[in-house]
Amino acid sequence: MTSLRRLHPGRWGNRTLLAAAAGLLVVALRGPLWYTRMESPQYRGDEALRVVIFAGHIDGDLREIGTLNKYIGVRMPEHFPELRATSWVLGFLLVLALVVLASPSAVRQKAAVALFALMLLALAGGGVLLQNRLHQLGHERDHSIMVGVSDFSPPVFGTAKIANFTVRAGLEYGAWAFLAASLLTGWAAFAGKGNSPSRLQKEKAKTCCAELVSPR
Repeated sequence: MTSLRRLHPGRWGNRTLLAAAAGLLVVALRGPLWYTRMESPQYRGDEALRVVIFAGHIDGDLREIGTLNKYIGVRMPEHFPELRATSWVLGFLLVLALVVLASPSAVRQKAAVALFALMLLALAGGGVLLQNRLHQLGHERDHSIMVGVSDFSPPVFGTAKIANFTVRAGLEYGAWAFLAASLLTGWAAFAGKGNSPSRLQKEKAKTCCAELVSPR
């Protein structure tokens, strides 16, 4: 029972949780979100090719990967409009989190519920867009110089074998920060519902009144 009370958001306050969530959104907006690492007999260890996605741009060994992709018919797109949209979405969620943080206590919890729903929607949308882009890279191909390389989908998470490359992919700390911000927002939105302090006080008052009027 004591441990449950420690987890109750009222112990720190919804504003503390939302402030921490806003700080984590800043990390997500500025930090790397996702990476993929390509290793082969020619590119081992520190020489392995790497691509890192940020909100708004891509970094890594793009020129080298673009050259190698010609051998398997992959066309690297010149523009990634979804990345620009990602920076706008994260910026909007950050502003909204600050608005919820500054809102009156009477509406803060309901506003936190709406913010949490939008964060889950952004998370699902980002995953779908990433999976769609990776599928597009491995299926909408030109003529391949290498023989026997069938269509493929690079992994969003985990490891896959593509031609003579071992490809690994996963979340970077910016994406983990976004997940943590979502959990904190959900905690602030839902964990305080039910037996809130005001409700407990009302129940105690009713009990006291019942004891006063009950016959001895």
